[in-house]
This record gives sequence, C-alpha cells and structure tokens, in this order.
Amino acid sequence: MVTSGTIEGDSNFDAEADANQLRDILKESLEKDISVENTVAKILVQRSNLQRQKIDETFRSLYDVGLCDDMMNVVNKGNFFETVKALLSKPIDYDVECLREAIMEANESVICEMLCTRTHTELSEILSTYESVFESAVKEDLENFIGEHRHIYISILESPRDSENTIDENLVTEHLNKLISAERTRWDLASNPEVIPILTTTNFAHLRAVFKQFQKRDKGNMEMIESSIKKHLHDEFLSMCLVMWVKSIKNVTRLFSELLYQSVTSLTADSARVIRIVVGRSEIDLNQIKSHYMMQYNKQLQLAVQQKCGNDHAYSTIITMIIKN
Repeated sequence: MVTSGTIEGDSNFDAEADANQLRDILKESLEKDISVENTVAKILVQRSNLQRQKIDETFRSLYDVGLCDDMMNVVNKGNFFETVKALLSKPIDYDVECLREAIMEANESVICEMLCTRTHTELSEILSTYESVFESAVKEDLENFIGEHRHIYISILESPRDSENTIDENLVTEHLNKLISAERTRWDLASNPEVIPILTTTNFAHLRAVFKQFQKRDKGNMEMIESSIKKHLHDEFLSMCLVMWVKSIKNVTRLFSELLYQSVTSLTADSARVIRIVVGRSEIDLNQIKSHYMMQYNKQLQLAVQQKCGNDHAYSTIITMIIKN
C-alpha cells in the first residue's frame, strides 16, 4: 500500500542505543530537575511505530519498566504525555482504547469519528482486538451504553465499506430517487426508513456514484447531500454522524482535515482529537491531510496548531514535529 505519512522511521535505527539514551535523559531530569520533553520528542518522532515498539521492548528488558511508566515520574501527565502514549502504542491498541473509552463515556462524536473513518480491514481488526481485550463485542457495548442513536452506529459498523467496488446503475437510480424523496421531507427518517440502509449496506464505490448523481438532481441546485442533511435534519447527533459518514465515503483525508480545523478553531482546542488524528495518520496520509488543510483554509496545519496550543509548549512542539517531520 502506498502511503503519504510524515513519519518513515530511522534507516540507522538502534533500539538499544535509543533505549539507553532515553533512560539517561529521564534519569538526568530527575537528578537535575531539567525539562526533557523536547529531547524525548525528537527521538520518538524520528522513529516509526514499529521502531518505537522495539525501543519500548528493549527499555523494558534492560530496566524492568516500560518507557511510558518510567516517563510518568518525569513528564507532566497532560497533552504531551498523552501524545507520547499514543506514539508508543500499537495503532490497533490505541484505536481500541479510544473506542472503548468513547463508548463507556457515551462520547458520540468520537464514536462516530472512529467508526466512520476506518477501512473495512482496519475496522475488522478493531472489532477482533476489542473483543479479545474487553471480552465483549463493540456491537454489544453500543447496545448497552449508547442511547437512541445506537442503531446508526451499528449500521455503520456493519457497512461493507471498501471491501468491494461493484456499481449497479439501476440500483444507483433507485437509491438516488429514494434519497431525493427523503430530502423533500427534510430528511424525516421515520417516513423514509430506507435512507440508513441505503447509506450503510452498499459499498463506497456505489455510494459515490449515488452522491454524484444527487448533486445533479435539479437544475440550479448543486447542493451536496451532506450539506442538505446538515441543513435540514434537526437531530444534531444524527445529522453530525450522517454528514461525517458521507464525507468519509467521499474523501476521508479531506474529512480529517476538516476535523482538525474544527479542533483547533473551537473555543477550547480538542487536543484528544488532534492527537488521535495526527499520531494515527502519521504513517498513512498525514501529508495529504496537510495539503487538504492548506487548500481548504489557506493556512499550514502546524501553524494553526502552534497558534491555538502554543501555551502548552511541549505538546505544541511534539505535534508540530510530527506534522512537519
């Protein structure tokens, strides 16, 4: 798979040398009460996730303690530490931890983000690991802990996504007409129960064809389906989730760019989401996300983070390092 991440790893990687250097840095910090965040960040950001796993394994083998646990005695447990934790976690483990926390806290925005933006393969691995770690299925926990919107999350959870790419032109027309009818009732889903199945039981290639035709539905009306849903569907969380789902189907990297923009322009920065996206996409498509951000908002992503989060210097620095790498 071709990736467009900002982190590729160190071609001269030496896990033991890195582990020893990090141990010395942390020890010196305790002895002399000096800040080590910048030095720690430089080492970790220049290593791939696989290399960071090996550093942590070597650190544990040499010193009988995990790197994160050792760092807790030195580094403040704020956004910088959370970023380091994310960097030192296996991507699948971090996703599973974030999803579990979101379900337990009924944080529907995070649940929606995570279920909407993962590929079929990624989500299959999340479901399997989640069940192995917590001895309960994601679907079961959604049914037990989430209220009236659990049906939409479960439908998205079970979508075929990108697992196939067949397009049936007759079915495209049929689905298009049903979505147009739903729009005329201001997306009244009770009167149009077929909307959710249309959006969640067919593959992405098919849905992109439907969305393309939807935008051509009326002469003089080029409004995109996500704009129509956002404007007319009055259930805030349901609207948010359907809009995010449609945008992820169209272009997930553009969606991540929009989510980052929302995170760094809101009254209080959503640092958890910034960490989740920036670290999570750092070896996948963060360069593309950066490009989308610049095109959409005419500002560099790293500059936006610095301006919003600059008061939290260590956190702002490590996130900026990952983005610029």
